[in-house]
Amino acid sequence: MITYNLNIDGKTYDDYYSTLKQLGKMIIDKDYNKSKKYIDDFKVYIQNFEKLRDDKYYFIEIMLIGVLFDEYIDYTPNYKPYLSFFYNFLNKKRNSKFKSQIDIIRGKINTSLYSIKNDKSNYKTKFTNYSLDDFYRLIKWLDATYDFKDEVVRLKIWYEFLKTKSKDYVSFFFDFTLNHVEYIKKLGDENLLIYLPNLENYLNTYKQDHYNKEDIIYCGKGFIQYYFNMIFSEVMNDIFRDDFLNTDKKVVFLPACMTQDKTPCKCSNTSYGGRCNFCSSNCNVNRISKLGQKYNFKVYIIEHETTLSSLDINKNIGIVGIACALNLIAGGFKALRLGFIPQCVVLDYCGCSNHWLDKKHMTSINENRLLKIILNN
Repeated sequence: MITYNLNIDGKTYDDYYSTLKQLGKMIIDKDYNKSKKYIDDFKVYIQNFEKLRDDKYYFIEIMLIGVLFDEYIDYTPNYKPYLSFFYNFLNKKRNSKFKSQIDIIRGKINTSLYSIKNDKSNYKTKFTNYSLDDFYRLIKWLDATYDFKDEVVRLKIWYEFLKTKSKDYVSFFFDFTLNHVEYIKKLGDENLLIYLPNLENYLNTYKQDHYNKEDIIYCGKGFIQYYFNMIFSEVMNDIFRDDFLNTDKKVVFLPACMTQDKTPCKCSNTSYGGRCNFCSSNCNVNRISKLGQKYNFKVYIIEHETTLSSLDINKNIGIVGIACALNLIAGGFKALRLGFIPQCVVLDYCGCSNHWLDKKHMTSINENRLLKIILNN
């Protein structure tokens, strides 16, 4: 089922992106100044081992903590500490030659992590003010699922930072971010539901098809994670815009779902990913690869979970990640962790047979949006 779609009657791409700009500004204007204390303290903590970034970048991370608390804190008791070695072993071996067998086991593990939900009212009564222990349990749960790899990298740093603070400081911090999540929900419900026409029905029914499958948690991400990724991916684009334009090389990474769906893709394999051989004029990868030839940027096809680590980080490289709405922020985190300057363009809709549809449907993007990002026109 297509959970989100930007091709809505009566709406243009400009409507979508201008809405995101407006919502991002509203969120930042509302409470950004209140977050400055936490951001300034965090920057003092990390300045000796990490290059400092724009304050608004850390604001995104603070909001992410609230989003993940809101979505998953009630599932954290399903994490079993005595299985931690097993969780870690499976996740480390996931990209090995035993991937298919590992994913069968991970499907059962992730279903167990996600299938029993504590009663939210009881849990929040017990933990009226969230503590560092709650945050630790959340991180361990997220890490066990293997669906939040780059988010967990950032959350672990925030955890170590918060360990240096008082109990009251930690409590006020979590109150701040969770209260702001409610505001994101409100704005999303009022402005972005039109782009999520099937999501509610999908979330109510998808578990029967994804039970004991490794993607059960990924596919079950709720409205707040769509809103968060849509809005803050544009904030992140703005943060790194000037740095991206000043890079020496531009690379666009396209997901495999953008290849034509009539015959198997005939791309050539490279260390960066698949390179289009222009076999089909009806293929969206073909179209964008030709734009790359015309405007001097490289285009590669990457499969899900393919890392970017084969690129030379000693060169000043800007990358444009093309992805589903749910992958935008994590993709930006990964790019930054590996030393690249990120921008992103969201797919018009999801069409992947691995997660959303019974069979592959070729996805697309707004090519003018891509060129605007590449060329700054």
